[in-house]
Order: sequence, then C-alpha cells, then structure tokens
Amino acid sequence: MRSFRFVTLLVALSGLALIGAAQQSPIAPKTDAITGRVMDENGNPLAYARVSADNTEDRGPNRIPHYTITDDEGYFRLTGLPPGDYSISASAGGYLSTAVFATERPAQPNDRYFRPGASVTITLKKGGVITGRVTNAEGRAMVAVSLTLEYARDENDRQRPTTSVQNEGWTDDRGVYRFFGLQPGSYLVCAGCRGQQRRGVTAFDSDAPTYYPSSARENATEVKVGAGEEATGIDIRYRGERGHAIRGVIAGPADLNRRPHVMLKSPGAQAEFTYLNVEDQSFKFNFEGLPDGEYELTAGRGGSGEDDGATSPPRRVAIKGADVNGIEMRLIPFGSLSGQLILATDSADCRIQQRKRLSDISPILYRDDGTQRGFMIDRPNQQGAFAIRAVEAGHYRLAAWLPHTEWFLRSITQPGPAPANKPVDVSREGLTLQPGERKTGFIVTVAEGAALLSGKVTSSTESASLPARLRVYLVPAESASAGDALRYVETEAESNGRFTMRHLAPGRYYLLARPASDADSSEAPPRPAAWNAENRAKLWREARAAKFEVELQACQRVMDYVLRYESR
Repeated sequence: MRSFRFVTLLVALSGLALIGAAQQSPIAPKTDAITGRVMDENGNPLAYARVSADNTEDRGPNRIPHYTITDDEGYFRLTGLPPGDYSISASAGGYLSTAVFATERPAQPNDRYFRPGASVTITLKKGGVITGRVTNAEGRAMVAVSLTLEYARDENDRQRPTTSVQNEGWTDDRGVYRFFGLQPGSYLVCAGCRGQQRRGVTAFDSDAPTYYPSSARENATEVKVGAGEEATGIDIRYRGERGHAIRGVIAGPADLNRRPHVMLKSPGAQAEFTYLNVEDQSFKFNFEGLPDGEYELTAGRGGSGEDDGATSPPRRVAIKGADVNGIEMRLIPFGSLSGQLILATDSADCRIQQRKRLSDISPILYRDDGTQRGFMIDRPNQQGAFAIRAVEAGHYRLAAWLPHTEWFLRSITQPGPAPANKPVDVSREGLTLQPGERKTGFIVTVAEGAALLSGKVTSSTESASLPARLRVYLVPAESASAGDALRYVETEAESNGRFTMRHLAPGRYYLLARPASDADSSEAPPRPAAWNAENRAKLWREARAAKFEVELQACQRVMDYVLRYESR
C-alpha cells in the first residue's frame, strides 16, 4: 500500500511539473488562461483535482484537450487557451464530478460558458460510498470476484428508465470491495457480473451472477446512499450457481483494424460487452454465466476515416435451462449525411443581444419509426457545416435545436435527382438512408423574426371540464402553406391548461386542442402528427373548421391567448 501511494504521489507531481513553474498559489490572471480554485463543501482546498476546459467550437476528433491538476492549495491555471467559449468541469477521487456555469441560472446557452481571463471557484461535493464483503456458503472470503454497481433510482427515488453500470471493481484478498464517489441514489450490487471493462478469464465466468444480499436480479435489494454517506456491511453471500452460455459469430463487412464487439442486454438489467480480439479472425463470441431469461444481442464495429463502421439489427435470444449456440450477428454498414446551416439575410431583426453564431445551433436527427426518438449531433463548425456520422439505415427527420427564441426553421432541403438537382423539401416526407449510404448537400435555413405564443385552454362552458391531457396544435391558415410541415407546431398543455409555443414563423395560424391519445402516454415524446401527410391534411381541415385564428408578426410575443376547447 505504501509503494502504491508513493507511485501515485510521483504521478501527481509529474503532472504538476508538466503544467509549468507558473503553477503557484495564488495565481495571477492571464489573458489566455482560465484560473481558479477547487474547494470541498467545507471550504477546504482540494489538491490534485483535475480541471478540464472544453472549447464549445472544437468538437472534432482532432480537438486539443485542455486540462490541469490543482496544486497543494487547490489553485489551478488552464493556459494557452485560444479565444472562445469554454465549459469547465472538475473531478477528484471520492468526489462527484461537477460542471460549473458562468452564471447561476443561465438564461441563454452562452451564459454557461467561460472565456480566457476568467477566474472561477469550483466546489466539489463528497460522493457516497458502498462497501461490503463477498463470501461463499461456508463464510469464506471470495477473492478476485468482479463486482458491478447498477444505478437504479435517483436521489428523489425516481426509477431510472434503464439501469446502467456506474462502477466496476474486484474483491481484495479479504473478499472486501469498496465503491466511492457515488451519485446520490439507489444501487444494485452484483457479484459475478461482467460489466463493460475488458478483462481476462476468471474462475467465476461460468457462474450465474449473485445480487445483494444473495439472490437473482429480480429479488435483489437496492442500496440507498446520499452524498457523503457511507453504506457499510453490504455483504453478499455468493451463490456459486452455474449459468448458461450464448455463443455465436459476427458476419458481414470485416475490418481487422477495428475491433468488432457484441453487446448483450437483459431487459431491465445492465449492458454487458464482449470485445473480440483482432487476432481471432473467426469473430466468434461467447457470453457465459447467464441465468434463464430473455436477452437482446447487438453487434457492432467502429469506423475510421471514411468508414463509418457497422452495426447489426438487435436479436432476441431466450435461455431456458440450456446453452444457446450458433447465433449469427450480421453487420450492416452505417450511413452518414452532411450539409450546411444558413442564416437567412432577408429576415427580420429582433435585436438579439447575444452573438449570432451558426456553431451554437445543434442539428437533431429523429428516427421516424412511430416514436420521436432522436439524438443531438455535435455542433457544426463556425461556417455552419455539419456532418452526422454512423447512422443506421432507416427513415429519419432532420431538425435543429435553436439557441435563440427569435430564430425559426425556415426550410430543410436536399439536392433532387440529377441532372436538374432541384432542391427537395425534406421536412415534408423526411429522408431515407440506405445501408452504407452517404447523403450530402442538405441545406438547413434558419431565419430571425420568430414569434412566441403563450396562452391557456379553457372549456367552452362553465359546467364542462377539460380532458386530463390535451395537445394544442398550431396550423398554418394560408392554404399555400398547408403542406409545409415546419409551420405545424404541437405541444401538450399543462394540467391547468397553460401552453407555450416558441420558434414560430410569422404568419396566420389556426389553433386546435385535442385530447391526448393513449399512444402519447409513453415516456418518449410522441411522433408529431404533421410528420404524416394524411394527418397533416386532417389537422388543417379540423383547425380551419374550429375557426380559432391568430396572426403572428415578426418577433411578436403573445402571452395571454385564450383557446376554447369544445368536446366532440
């Protein structure tokens, strides 16, 4: 233990040496540096804490990381920073990693960032601790048993949509394990779970996992821990029951320079990964120690250069008292799309105080498969060019998150068929990406002059009550815009009937309130009705018949609109 501490100290000191001789406390400000101090909740300085600065405009694979280590008094200096906006975060052993904002309650995206020359004090909170001992049925210590910690509920006791492995570790020669620096919440502790770390073969690989205190996962007991609290005596009696195996092979486009992998996921449990060795050209995989149940397998391979990698469709596998062999996972190449963001020059001027930058816009790609499942893409560069890589084949909708409420999406187009290449409106029908296809030339036009509409849905009669859940629709009133999907906006009203709609293009609109359908009750946001041409036409007819009309001027804020709901 003493030698380990000595080596750790040497590593820390060498890290400090790399920072330079100017790392002294207190540290004088410098125009190309962000300086400050890291403290604990009691105001004590934290030495050897890691502080990182992430340039918001440098998101590429070749970006230069900026980080440093605090000195004995907790002071730090991040030097050599090019001009720009930086997000700052800090971490230290046993403490919760923390990102800090330039203002306490950021009103705009840029309010959260720091610029060179700034000084910041960072306070880190002590994380929770879970510790215990793993023994066999005779009470003897189990040595070198792998353990995982699954985050099941947050500090407000809310069930997480899917549990995930937060920490992994091993028992020592006394059978003792210890997890520290934990977020407040409830956890499941598992002995014998393989987790996600690559490791060698152990004597326990073929055993079914044992959850605290000594059970299968469905009967596991959650362990609750708060910030700075220590849950001790979380002892596990290892069952030592033999599990079963799922074995198979990866097929499809291979690349010996990129490690293919297989992900095994048990519904409601943690994800488990196995990475195949490059030397094993058979690409076989083997999951052992699995209890009976339903599992989902997905295979994949990372990309490099112009290759975006590949993935396989998910495959369900059931284990019922025996091994499952001969599973083939076929890889399908990822596709990609790229394009350009444009800020229209003919739009109204809402006198936005913040700096207008295309790089602050975040393109979003939604999977159009019945639910609005989407993922945000890395920000475009300063010229507005963006690329979305490693996209599975399928049908998608392209959108964007806008940093200013005064901005709205005017159009989304892509080149049409050759030779004319006439732009095609992507927002009407979406886009289809084939396996390995690389679509280019998308143009996302953003304009200034967006309006905001806020109001309340009320019943048409005093005796009638509103449905428990209502969706409010904004529909273009001009017949020429009836097919423009970007002019359709929808949102769910609050329990008191209040609603707000942002990023609205100026123009005439109809409003319509409908009861939310059963399909809207899932956790995922519902698929917008306007994505479907038939639903779009139906909405337009219904809203026109309801005759609730509003005209929005450029940059206008309507805050007290009253929408009467009439049951049908």
